[in-house]
Order: sequence, then structure tokens, then C-alpha cells
Amino acid sequence: MFIFDNNIVIDLITDRQGYADQYSDIALFCLKNNRGCLSSSQLHNLRFVFSRHYKQHLENYLAFEKQCIIVKTPSYIDFSSPLAAMDMDDYLIELSACCAEARVITLDKRFLAMSELTLHPDNFYALALKETTGIPFLDLKAVNAPYTSGFEQALDNVISSGWYIQGSEVKAFEQEFADYCGVEHCIGVANGLDALILIFRAYIEMGILKAGDEVIVPANTYIASILAITENNLTPVLLEPDAATYNLNPQQVEQAITPKTKAIFAVHLYGQLADMPALKAIAEKHNLLLLEDSAQAHGASLNDIKAGAWGDASGFSFYPGKNLGALGDAGAVTTNNEQLAQTIRALGNYGSHKKYENRYKGINSRLDEMQAAMLRVKLKYLDSDITRRQDIAKRYRREINNPLLQLPSVSDESMHVWHLFVVKCEHRDLLLNHLAEQNVQAIIHYPIPPHKQLAYAGLNALVLPITEHMHSCVLSIPIGPQLDDFEITSVIQAINSYGI
Repeated sequence: MFIFDNNIVIDLITDRQGYADQYSDIALFCLKNNRGCLSSSQLHNLRFVFSRHYKQHLENYLAFEKQCIIVKTPSYIDFSSPLAAMDMDDYLIELSACCAEARVITLDKRFLAMSELTLHPDNFYALALKETTGIPFLDLKAVNAPYTSGFEQALDNVISSGWYIQGSEVKAFEQEFADYCGVEHCIGVANGLDALILIFRAYIEMGILKAGDEVIVPANTYIASILAITENNLTPVLLEPDAATYNLNPQQVEQAITPKTKAIFAVHLYGQLADMPALKAIAEKHNLLLLEDSAQAHGASLNDIKAGAWGDASGFSFYPGKNLGALGDAGAVTTNNEQLAQTIRALGNYGSHKKYENRYKGINSRLDEMQAAMLRVKLKYLDSDITRRQDIAKRYRREINNPLLQLPSVSDESMHVWHLFVVKCEHRDLLLNHLAEQNVQAIIHYPIPPHKQLAYAGLNALVLPITEHMHSCVLSIPIGPQLDDFEITSVIQAINSYGI
């Protein structure tokens, strides 16, 4: 990340010293790669200078400001700092640079001499290129950096409201996320696992499910999907996935239905919708519940119907690493069933449908005001973040050309929001080590399938070759809106050089 000093901005916009061309290249590099910043402490000064002295350039400055990431200035001030004593404005910019792990681009000789976080324009490209050599799988600080000013405003609103549980922020987010998904109801809960557990629990309380009922679920899912079933004394029926999409195979679902089957539980793995039209038809034919685990698929859609709106109910996780991630644990349930919504809301609030009256033996699982406020900030940008993920995925699928790898299969671009970009490689550990040597971090999702976990010893004897092979050879490579074009190119080059 790079913060533009005031004088750099003024020279860039006005060409005051004839440096505009040089600074334009630097600014374009930073802005294009989502690494160009201003400190919140600069904004008043810059707007004043352009309004007072450079009115003819004010519009251009405001357009430039809008493209920058605004980095907060911390509220604490160390008046004993030599830089603070010399120049408070520079000191405040340095504080912002500390927060963002950024460098300040400046020509100010005193600032350059007194702060290790400053950078002369002549040294910019050497450092910028050096910084791209190490690519983490997920940099949450970079992911959330564009939302800093919105977070600060949301934080102030919550603190000043004096209402921290089940307040206006939760209510607003629930309505906004329901509207986004295209459903009638959204119920905020503490995390994604609780969302799934409460769906099944509510159907039991409503008399639609009972202990021992079978739930069809993909075998290659994250263990949370299975935990939600067994936590409610229901029976998971693990099916092999479609080898191309990693999601439920409708043909196998049809064949697995028995008189005990009561629900089909579709998991939109890695961000790609399962074949929901086919599964919906099967569910209607056999009078089964159709449920969704949408923890990795916020915004994925088909035929203008989004994840969370296809089934009778859906669980979402807002874990920080998700496409729509909170700043801690958070989750939600979406549904068009009013009775189900009311039951889940009560179950998550100690079983209480009315204060001090408890209809059910419930739990405490509520989305808190702070997380709801942060999610409201990020929800506004979810579609643009998805578009960026899809653009990166297109480059990966177009430019990764290595016969030792199998790239993901996609039948419809809108169905996939690319929470993860997962490749298959028969010698995964060798590829993992190769990428590490190239300073590209990759992650395994997931090394051990649920039916081989110690927690499910009773399922260990199951033989599911497609699932087991998948878990032995899949590898997730970096993807996300925080990645710039140079980093994407570096990932592609690192993968293409494997085995050569």
C-alpha cells in the first residue's frame, strides 16, 4: 500500500513543478492495483488547498480522491515523537501508514530523513515490484482496507447508539441481505454452523423432521455440513460428488432416496451453485425439503435466482475469509417460510418468542450489532468484488497451461463466485512446495474428508473413491479482490513453471 503525500498530490493534479507525467505513472500503478491511499488526516487540507488556490483543478482532485483508499488516522498521538514535534501533519500521515502497513510517497527531505515509512518517487518501482514477490493465500488486512472509512463510521454509529444486541444494525442488515438474496426473511445468527444447525432444529420443532430421518449430503463437503445433521440426531447419507463440479450429482441423489429420506442438502462448494433446477425438481417429485449450505456462495446465481433463494432454507457463514466476511464470526439463515423464520429466530434467542417467555429449549446464537454494521458496509460492494473474482478466475482458466494440473469446470459463469479457485494435481505436495519456493502460498481445502475423520469413526468404513481422491489432490491458489494484476501474473507464471 502507498500513501500519496500532499505535495505529491498537488504536483500530480496541477503539474505545479512539471512532475505530472512521472507521478501519473506511479498513481496509475497504485490505483489500478488497489494500492493507492490517502490518509484521512490529509483530506481537509487537500480540499482546502484546491478550493482556495487551485479551484480550476478541484474537480480533478475530487475524482482522484474517490479512487484512493482512505486510510484512517489513529486517535492516539505521541507528542514526544520527534516527527510530531517537527511536523504534526507528517506525523499523522505516518500514523496512517503504520495502520495500513503502507509507505508514504514524498519529496519532503525532512520527512524522508525522519521516517522509515517514507519513499522517494525515484525508488518507487523497485520497492513496488519487490513487494509483489510474496503472495499470501489470503490477506484479510488488504481485503478490508478499502472499507476502512465505512467501518469507522459504522463503529461510531454502534458505539454512540448504546444498543449492542438485536438493534437497528441487525434489523437493517437482515432486510438488506434478504433483499440481496431475493427472499422474504433473513435471520442473523452467531456463525455459519449455527445457521445450519438451527435450520434442522427448527424443522424438528415444527414436526417436519424427526430423529433418524435421512438427509442426503455431498461427501466432499466441509465437516460443518455433516455436523449440522448429526447434531440434530438426523442421519447423513453421504453421496459422491459430480467429478467435474465437486457438487451433488442429481442422478445419484435420485438413486439414494429411500422412505426415510426427508431432505436434500445441497452444498455450493467453492462458490459454485449445485445443479439447483435438477435438485429442486427431484425434491418436489419426492416431497422432500431442499436445503442449501451457501457458506461459500454469497451472490452466486442462475436464472436470476441467487444462492439462498433456491431451497426451502439456506445457511450462510460470514467468517472473515468468506466473499462477504465480517470482522469476526457471524452467520445468517435465509428463507421464504415465515413459520420457519420465526422458529429459528426464537431458537437462537434462548427459545424465546416473547421476552421472558420460552417456547423452546433454545440456545444463544445472535448476530451482534457490530458485525451487522460491518457487514452492511461490505454488502454494498459484494457484486463488484464478485466481478473481480470472476475476472481473475477467467485469467487463471485462460492462462494457466500446465498439463500436470486440472482446472475447475464451470457450466455458467454467473453460477460461480470463486470463493476458492481449486486445482487438481496428482502430486499435490510437490506443487505445494514448488509454489512456496516461488513465494506463492497455496492452501489445501480439505485434506481429510468428513467420513475419514476421527469424529465420525462410525463412517470410517465407507468407501467413496471420488471424494477420497479429490481430497488427496486438490489445492487452492490465491484469489480475491485484493490481488493486483502483477500478483495474478506471478501466480500464473509460478504454476506454469511447475514440472518444467
